[in-house]
Amino acid sequence: MRDFASRPCIYQSDVDRIVKMLLAYRAATSICAYPTIWRVRLLLTSRVWEPLRDARVWEDTSGQIVGLVMLWRRQPTASYLVLDRFVHPKYVTRELVADMVQWGSQRATAVVAEQKISLTLFVSAFAQSIYSDDQLGHFGFTPVTPNPNEYNMYLARSLQVDLPTPVLPPGYTIRPLRDIEELEAYQNLYGFAAVNPQHQRELLASGEYSHLVVVDLKGIFAAYCECSICRAEWPSGHERIGWIDYIGTRAEQQRQGLGKAILLAGLARLREWGADTAMLVTINTNTSAIHLYAKTGFERMVVSESPRYEKYIAAV
Repeated sequence: MRDFASRPCIYQSDVDRIVKMLLAYRAATSICAYPTIWRVRLLLTSRVWEPLRDARVWEDTSGQIVGLVMLWRRQPTASYLVLDRFVHPKYVTRELVADMVQWGSQRATAVVAEQKISLTLFVSAFAQSIYSDDQLGHFGFTPVTPNPNEYNMYLARSLQVDLPTPVLPPGYTIRPLRDIEELEAYQNLYGFAAVNPQHQRELLASGEYSHLVVVDLKGIFAAYCECSICRAEWPSGHERIGWIDYIGTRAEQQRQGLGKAILLAGLARLREWGADTAMLVTINTNTSAIHLYAKTGFERMVVSESPRYEKYIAAV
């Protein structure tokens, strides 16, 4: 049996070994399920607000990372924390799993004490193919009752058939985001919480992540689409999947076909990279986006997600 030690995660020096572990984890579970490897990297850099305190790795004596735990939330004072856990399937043990949950629970309790606000801590059970007995109840977690009115929807579209050519109003163009000098303007269009600038640079430099923008007559960004692949996952997954990660249109420039045009451009980029299938995930209540996806050939795909658990931690 291997000996494992834990320490704070240092993203810049750990990222390559983390990705190696995540590849093994996703190969043993599903490369069709969220979070993707790029999504995990986003969370680590941009949603873990105190990186040295809220993200931790477990490694063996050779320095191989066998586990990662992080506590994240969209805003630094949100009333919830998500405890995400990833483990190398070859080295998972009862003691390792317990150590991960215990660390996350203790750190969440410390956050409650520091911020003097009550929090709900959420965690997902491991897939059965990874570990069958999390014993989350032992650490005070109770199952979250699924909400039949709000849930994740996975959609997929073949890229092995013809793609329509994007059609734009006169004067509009589609192009990639050029460089870091454009990040501020891009962030103003982007509707989500801010992305760490260093991670944004990492994305721009990658040959597996693309930012596409629609530029209007005045040179202003009117719409965007981010798409990604992970070629290292393709051999184990028996399918070359690309992802539509984020898409949006400036509110005052909607209903001109910009969303459909930029989505088709994203699909074309994924196909250029060699993907056979495009996937995305959205909330079932996002009806306008689902309508757009249906018009561009996406169909619902059943993807199993692990049950979620929660624990309320009250401020004293």
